[in-house]
Amino acid sequence: VSYRQTGRWTNALSGQFADTTRRALVDDALSFGNKGRRYKGSFESAFRFGTDRIRHRLTAAVDVEREEFQTLSPVPSEFVFTGRRHTDNVGIVGQYDVVIDDALAIGGSVRRDENNRFDDTTTYRAQASYRFATGTRVRGAYGTGVKNPGYFDLFGYSDGRYIGNPNLKPEKSKGWEAGVEQAFGGDRATIGATYFDSRLTNEIFTTYPAPDFVATPGNRITRSTQHGVEVFATAQPIPQLRFDLAYTYLKAREDGGVEIRRPNHIGSVNMTAFSRDERASATLTVRYNGRQQDDAYTDPSYVPVRVSLQEYVLVNLNAAYKLTPGLSVFGRVENLFDERYEEVFSYVGQGRGAYAGVKAAF
Repeated sequence: VSYRQTGRWTNALSGQFADTTRRALVDDALSFGNKGRRYKGSFESAFRFGTDRIRHRLTAAVDVEREEFQTLSPVPSEFVFTGRRHTDNVGIVGQYDVVIDDALAIGGSVRRDENNRFDDTTTYRAQASYRFATGTRVRGAYGTGVKNPGYFDLFGYSDGRYIGNPNLKPEKSKGWEAGVEQAFGGDRATIGATYFDSRLTNEIFTTYPAPDFVATPGNRITRSTQHGVEVFATAQPIPQLRFDLAYTYLKAREDGGVEIRRPNHIGSVNMTAFSRDERASATLTVRYNGRQQDDAYTDPSYVPVRVSLQEYVLVNLNAAYKLTPGLSVFGRVENLFDERYEEVFSYVGQGRGAYAGVKAAF
């Protein structure tokens, strides 16, 4: 649910709610599962001022979020907590942007998160870009980030297979990027490339400690590095048709070695068609995931064996239709052709799934 007020001073209020239950069945009996709820409310206020030549924008935002989690287990265990856990987070954001002569753009933002489970954190981002008269734009950015562990990482449980770790620390990252893009045909088409470099500490990974070798997550004490190139192209030859293409080459290293579950090559193609009155739209997405390495614990000694996971292609289909200016229906099918694939060794990826919903604007 969202509400937006327009004008020089704009305000937006939104609310979200999700209620999810996951159950894994073996021979039609519950093996493990969990229930979760997520509540989120956000308010954003932006004020624009300046002249036609120099335009400023100040933005302030706050979001309040609560997540709840409960493990479902058919087998009592000292390792499983089946009561409810919850995490509350309040985020406060301040941002400033300025555009000069429709060419130079500079911006910066600071975010403060206060959390009842993890340490309070402050992150920031700064960026700048310049567009030449030829339609060429150069840009760069630097920023920091924090990602808290998920509830399954903290409290998940599957008898004999997995035990969560409530002592996990948040992952922390910092990185920079620099890129260039070129527009053609009055912005009907754009191509661009970006080089990026990032560092990740306290990365969460899965361990198999002796003597039982049951999977449990932990934080790495080494540093993870990722750098590579992203290339993209967009084109809208006619108002009713749009194409978006993207490709990423990634080189990920962990303590000097190849990091698992990080493919070198990722690519996607989106094709979107609109009706003439723009009430209906449909998007076909083809996503490619290249080969990636993983650790397999197939040796009786439980010493990990490095294996290569096969590349795969997934096809998704989305569609939406506006019934009225404020009411629309939408649906999507993920993994349209029910492709079998692995993102983690010996775990089959998600099969075909269909979703539908209604969106109302007031």
